[in-house]
Amino acid sequence: MLSVSVSTVQKLVESGVLEAWRTQGGHRRIILASLERVLARQVDGTPPAKAQSLKVLIVEDNAVVRAAYAQMFKHWGGRTEITYAGDGAEALLLLAQITPDVLITDLVMQPIDGRLLIKTVRANPKTRQLRIVIVSGFLADLGVAPDLDARTVAYAKPLQFERLAGYLDAQVQELAIGRSL
Repeated sequence: MLSVSVSTVQKLVESGVLEAWRTQGGHRRIILASLERVLARQVDGTPPAKAQSLKVLIVEDNAVVRAAYAQMFKHWGGRTEITYAGDGAEALLLLAQITPDVLITDLVMQPIDGRLLIKTVRANPKTRQLRIVIVSGFLADLGVAPDLDARTVAYAKPLQFERLAGYLDAQVQELAIGRSL
């Protein structure tokens, strides 16, 4: 219908130009209304809209872990805009300038740790609804589970990047759906 190759369709899906979902077997199922919108743009000459990137702020004091995040996001192409902070204090300064869609934070940091960072984020009306991902090797020791709200998830270190990638992929899809409403 689009007169392009399968790999081109896959790229259109990955970039958000075409809306789709994946089956359990990993096959893409393209939403008909999305395909019709792209076909209509081809007819009237309007270029397809570029997908909005997921804005992610990563707060991690360990340079090796930050490098591991960078390696993971390198494979995501233009689907994400990543900003790094070395501790909670730097993250709060950045949050005054940017509004990420997702905040990924460690808990044990100095001078402002992840728990105080999260408490501050939740107290601010501008950032109260921010999705937060806690990544820490001390989840059980710090008794984090009872403190979690519906917009916060926690993963233990060592982090399985596939799990985080799945969560972030769901956030990209949610962003795309919200944009089309």
